[in-house]
Amino acid sequence: MNAILAPLRRLLAQLELQLRTRFGNDLGLTDRVKMLITLAVGVIILSGLFGLHQIVSGMAAKYASTQTNLVRLKAQVTTDVWPARKEQSRFLKSLMEDRLWSAQTPGLADAGFERWLRDHLTRYQLEPLQQIQVRRIPLTRPGAPTTDSLSSLQRMTAKILLPFNGDALAGFLKDIAEGEKTIIVEHMNVRAGRNARIEIDVSAFYRSHDKG
Repeated sequence: MNAILAPLRRLLAQLELQLRTRFGNDLGLTDRVKMLITLAVGVIILSGLFGLHQIVSGMAAKYASTQTNLVRLKAQVTTDVWPARKEQSRFLKSLMEDRLWSAQTPGLADAGFERWLRDHLTRYQLEPLQQIQVRRIPLTRPGAPTTDSLSSLQRMTAKILLPFNGDALAGFLKDIAEGEKTIIVEHMNVRAGRNARIEIDVSAFYRSHDKG
């Protein structure tokens, strides 16, 4: 308390000295005026102390939060969680690689994809209304920044035009969903009426082994 009142007394004395210097030594401060001045100065000082307390409290809370996060980070680093997760990511990557279309050459990959489509259409007695043509599209644009994992990856797309058969279509789509290789139905349009037919755009992914 004395540490707080000492600056207040000094400020009051300085204020009284300034008033006497300005208005003359004949100016006498009554006890009431002194009390009001003291109260005003006290309010100013308390406001400053309160603001300082708020700043210090905020800094202390931020420091405590930083310390807590640091302790958690150290606990994670010192455990064997990360090696296990790394091994899991390698396993998942291997599974994803196995679901890509594989062949010695891009042409053989196209032929293999087309053969798979025809075999499963024949399984449900679906005869395409036009020839199935497979196109390969790189996943990255020429000149665009890319990674080695994407530079050798290509998308094989095929448009299939079929006569309308709901049950057969359901079976064919089920084979696509449960197949060993990743095949995506990009677009499907079912037309009813006299010329009922189904248009399906499907895609698969092929990784080229040509690094040149």
